Amino acid sequence: MSEPVTVVVAGETYLYTEGVRWALADVPGIKLLALAHDGPDALKAAVKLGPDILLIDLTLLHEVDYIARRCPDVKIIVVSQHADELSMMAAMRAGARGYVMTSAHPAELAAAIRAVGVGHLVFAREVAAGLREKLTTRSTRTTFPELTTREHEVLEHLADGRSNAEIAKVMCLAPKTVRNHVSNVLTKLEAESRFDAALRARDAGLGTRVLVRA
Repeated sequence: MSEPVTVVVAGETYLYTEGVRWALADVPGIKLLALAHDGPDALKAAVKLGPDILLIDLTLLHEVDYIARRCPDVKIIVVSQHADELSMMAAMRAGARGYVMTSAHPAELAAAIRAVGVGHLVFAREVAAGLREKLTTRSTRTTFPELTTREHEVLEHLADGRSNAEIAKVMCLAPKTVRNHVSNVLTKLEAESRFDAALRARDAGLGTRVLVRA
């Protein structure tokens, strides 16, 4: 039996933290470690408990960058009432790996936690709808023209949070070939990491993977 995904919930309001506690109660494969009620508490819990996931309210967005740098192994999901791309991009640039809505069904929240826990990026479908519209109205070949067609396709998969193994399977390529393409993409975009490249791609309207409603 696999180990459960461990979670710390951080937020400034009782209704938020207790609401999330209720939503995750008795969910198979997810273990709630603690509740934190402000930024310092969230950092303390992340450092001391080392959870897989820190589920943090958008009101504490100003703490995300510092926590992400102090605790790079802790994956952060921001929970928000705002279905707008600016808030989502601010969260992701600060270091969050997911952005979900407070209106999400408990099953959606659990699915997001599991997905981010295994390395995926997760975006609320309410926000992703706008990203999809950008994708369909903008020519992909006018974005990142320095990339080859194959590298551009790899970048789209990075924007969807796919691993090299997943990209290799989808594109029917050898893992080594995918690694080379990813390396070329990072070099040409002068990206610090594949996550940085994924954020730039998302900002440009690439990527379509969203959280699937359970």
